Amino acid sequence: MPASPRISVIMPTHNRPELLAEAIDSVMAQTVEDFELIVVDDGSQPESPIESLIQQFGPRLRGVRHPAPRGGPAAKNTGVLKANGELLAFLDDDDLYAPEYLEKAADMLERNPDIGVVFMGVSWFGTSAEWGGNAYDNGMRLVLEKAGGNETEPGVHLFGELLVAALLDRVPMAFQRPVVRREAFEQIGGYRSGCLLWDCDWAIRAAIAVSCALISEGLYLQRSDQQGLSSRPSRKLEQMQSNAEIKERLLGEHVEDMEMAALLRRSAAQAWFDIAYHHLLGKQCASSLNAWRRSRKLSPQVAGKKFLARLALRSLGIGKGAPAD
Repeated sequence: MPASPRISVIMPTHNRPELLAEAIDSVMAQTVEDFELIVVDDGSQPESPIESLIQQFGPRLRGVRHPAPRGGPAAKNTGVLKANGELLAFLDDDDLYAPEYLEKAADMLERNPDIGVVFMGVSWFGTSAEWGGNAYDNGMRLVLEKAGGNETEPGVHLFGELLVAALLDRVPMAFQRPVVRREAFEQIGGYRSGCLLWDCDWAIRAAIAVSCALISEGLYLQRSDQQGLSSRPSRKLEQMQSNAEIKERLLGEHVEDMEMAALLRRSAAQAWFDIAYHHLLGKQCASSLNAWRRSRKLSPQVAGKKFLARLALRSLGIGKGAPAD
């Protein structure tokens, strides 16, 4: 292997030794050879068998360990710091690459030197694959309709500034699966620890900071066996709150860009209005009012007064169900 491989694949892992071996196999089966694989053991107990994996898979594999768990964002950032490649790719330890994943991403970036990030299409497998795939297909359709983009060849989309607005509405899984130039990653910044929807946060920041593209072919193989913690339906409110907080934080970072600030302000207001409506449906009237106030402070046009009237009726026990707080 060359001293400085072109591509660095970063794979965080935590307590998944069997799935980890499958994921590594899929990287080692790539149709290109100029890559390294960095496995970041995020405090697994017992410790992941990195040394034996290196013996099994050879010098392309390197390992680094966090003594205690620090979370996926920190693990990916650690991998970036250890990486030698000019291109950075990421693979979760429960997912797989199709054999052509790295080749097609690298070729696309080579042919389009102005593109900083290429997002990679997803296909689904596992017990919940049908549900995940249907939701993904619908989300991708809506994003591509809103983002526009130039389909320069079948399945390859180059995006302009409309991608930001599209991703502020939703971030389908493909836009959470980037291959990125090192200099673009440095411009965008690392993954944010403490953010539940940290992959979504990074994708939106990428769309703001650099030119982006998409290979829509499902080359990233996404396992859907309800093994992911942050994506479980029971955490819907946490996800909604993280979405709103991401947009408010971005608004604070781009307040001097009038056009971007207006877009972010309206998007954040909509996110808090959605939380208000979620609380209303759950008969949590005090929580609904607080979220409505946050929405209205950001954009009165989003947080309409009709909703406040409906909330007032609900708080008085008029309408569907009595208030719970």
